[in-house]
Formats: sequence, structure tokens, C-alpha cells
Amino acid sequence: MKKEVCAAGIILCLIAGAVWNVYHLENLAGRMTEHIRAAETAEAEGRSLRAEQELRLALEIWLDADGYTHIFIRHAEIDSTSDAFYEALTALSDGDMEEFHAACEKLQYHIDSIVSMEHITPRSVL
Repeated sequence: MKKEVCAAGIILCLIAGAVWNVYHLENLAGRMTEHIRAAETAEAEGRSLRAEQELRLALEIWLDADGYTHIFIRHAEIDSTSDAFYEALTALSDGDMEEFHAACEKLQYHIDSIVSMEHITPRSVL
């Protein structure tokens, strides 16, 4: 009976860890998304400096989370998301608004993909 209780405790800990992981990642993604959207809005209003500040704030959140991301997220996802941040910054500095918005969409796609991969679904369990 002790083995069953111990196994049940371990399973509950794993479930709690998975729930915490999704919650933390959604929070992280939400904070970055707010700044990315603010950067797009600022650029649309012709405030390029503010757009760069907002995008850099989102990048800072991403880079500051490396203690978490390098443990829980695949390195390929980390690299592609980091690259997407720098592509958006490059497009912004080039002054190409269409390219900037496309880069922001790509960046948001990467962030959303990471979040969706971490959600537990019947497909991911089986």
C-alpha cells in the first residue's frame, strides 16, 4: 500500500508541475505579447522609437526567462524565437513597416506555438 501512495504522490506532483509550467509559460507569453502589440501600434502611429522600446522590453522579458526556457523549452524553439525577435528589430530599424509587421506576426507565431506545445492534450499524452 505504501508503494501505491508514493506512486500517487509522485503522479500528483507531476500533474502540479505540468499545470504550473503551462501557467508560467502563458504568463510569460502574455507579457511579451503586450509589448509586441504595443510596438506594432507605436510603429503604425509613426513612433518608431517607442516601437523599438516596446520590442526591446519584450526581448528583455524573453532573455531574462532563460533560466526557465532553457530547462522547459526545446532549444530549437528558443533559437527560432530569439531569431524572430532580432528579425523584427532589424525590420524596424530598416524602416520597412510591412516587413516589421510580418516579422512581428512571425514572432507571435513562435510564441504561440511554444505555448500550444506545452498544453496537455489527449494527443500529447497518448
